[in-house]
Amino acid sequence: MTVPVKQNLYRKYRPTRFSELAGQEHISRTIQSSVASGRTSHAYMFSGPRGTGKTSSARLLAKILNCLSPVSDSAGLPDCCCQCENCQRIDSQNFMDIVEIDAASNNSVEDIRQMREKVRYRPAEGKYKIYIIDEVHMLSGSAFNAFLKTLEEPPENVIFVLATTDPQKVPATIISRCQCFDFHSVSRKTIKTRLEEIVRLEREAGEFPEFDAEALGMIAECAQGGFRDALSLLDQISSTAVSGKIELDQVLLMTRRLSYSILRDLSAGVFTNQPASVIKILNELFFRGYEPSTIARDFLEHLRRCMLLKIDSEANQILDLPQEQVDETLAMIRNLAPRYLVSAVTRVERAIMNLKSSFQARILLESEMIRLTMGNDIFSAEELEKRVEALEQKLAGLKRGGVPTGRPLVKAVMPVRRHESPEPKEEETVLNQVKDVMLDFKNAVLSRSRVCSALIGPAKIGKPVNGILTIAMEQEFAVNKLKEEKNLAVLLEAAREAFGAIDRVDFKVPEKSNESSDRVPEKISHREQIARIDDAARKKLLAKPAIADAIEVFGGEILDLES
Repeated sequence: MTVPVKQNLYRKYRPTRFSELAGQEHISRTIQSSVASGRTSHAYMFSGPRGTGKTSSARLLAKILNCLSPVSDSAGLPDCCCQCENCQRIDSQNFMDIVEIDAASNNSVEDIRQMREKVRYRPAEGKYKIYIIDEVHMLSGSAFNAFLKTLEEPPENVIFVLATTDPQKVPATIISRCQCFDFHSVSRKTIKTRLEEIVRLEREAGEFPEFDAEALGMIAECAQGGFRDALSLLDQISSTAVSGKIELDQVLLMTRRLSYSILRDLSAGVFTNQPASVIKILNELFFRGYEPSTIARDFLEHLRRCMLLKIDSEANQILDLPQEQVDETLAMIRNLAPRYLVSAVTRVERAIMNLKSSFQARILLESEMIRLTMGNDIFSAEELEKRVEALEQKLAGLKRGGVPTGRPLVKAVMPVRRHESPEPKEEETVLNQVKDVMLDFKNAVLSRSRVCSALIGPAKIGKPVNGILTIAMEQEFAVNKLKEEKNLAVLLEAAREAFGAIDRVDFKVPEKSNESSDRVPEKISHREQIARIDDAARKKLLAKPAIADAIEVFGGEILDLES
């Protein structure tokens, strides 16, 4: 004697008409309206999270197009009758003109070629032949190319419905040939309402356990916006029922989720700066077999609720929590700053990412939870981390270099003489004033362009005469660079700031010697030769756009050159 196989709830309660497609009314009404007006497309793209009704909607589209006697729903739009032979055969998945292809396992060019050969044949039983390609993003690039022409101009009475959970991987040439519909994650409230209806129907039909309202709410939350996951979990928990009623504790045990009471006590220890209380709760959870990632995931969700309620006390319209939990949470976070809650959410989310690659996940979670009990002290640590990260980014492109601090890099250092008279001489006073003006000019250039500042570093700047500032340069390359319109404007603006009325900036380059080659060359020490080579190398580096842009953005100086 064979035991009949029980049908899964998500298959048993798959929508049979558009009016049963909960949570996706924007899609069902659009498709029904196009059918009513006779303006259906030859290709559709259904994209969205798993378990939100993409394949069910594709079957409903095939069903209403082949229904022999469509009916009108409450809004006056056409819907499936579910009574004619075609509707019944489609419900039993025994309709020849509906072809479902799993692209995850049939993704080659040869699979698409076989489909193209069959597309040419007319529908055998209904008015339209429907090809439903699930997980279409899994097709190979060659398969997409082979499918492109057929998708653009299919034979008459042939419709393609492409379903995917990752539309970013579908080529734009494919998407442009389809009418695209985005399926949304279903709200927790909508899923819970549907679960209550299914439990009622199952209890009327036979033996089925009763579910507490909080238990169904937790199942809806665990589903994360997908009907299929919710029904699968409901089926699993109902099959293990040992009593007449399923309560919240049993659902929490099956799903390894933390109860509100545990999350409340854990957050209370964090918000009141009691690390010992937090560690005690964590140890109890570890002893009961909870994984660090599970604890962090549920605590992150609880912190999110606290953050949203702190920002907007009416946020429960989104969260859909019991009112007593909302009141208790609002009282707990009354004295907390929104900044702290945002920072706590960020730290826990970052910890969850690090837990995946940590050798000691438990220790990492404990340290992060203790850090949260520090209150506002975590801001100083975060700000320090951000400053260090910013410095590392600025130094990433340079092996050795300085970091700009917002202060002028050009400074005048005057030597101090021990036996110098306290009253400086008049010549020294004038000299110091000239040096100060030149220093102001270089600092003015530095504040506008670090590249220009580096180029005029070794230059000799003369005293302005008749509104003309003359800059003596040793390298012709530096002069050509500074004569560029952008750089010349920087120098002129800086000169006017330092010297006053300046009309023009001129450059002076030493003329090349035309004397006889038999003249005895001037002897230059090795130190001077090396210095000239280094200076020429610096100029050569500044000629490279990448180096110039780095100095322009991050600042610093070229201190050393290594081969």
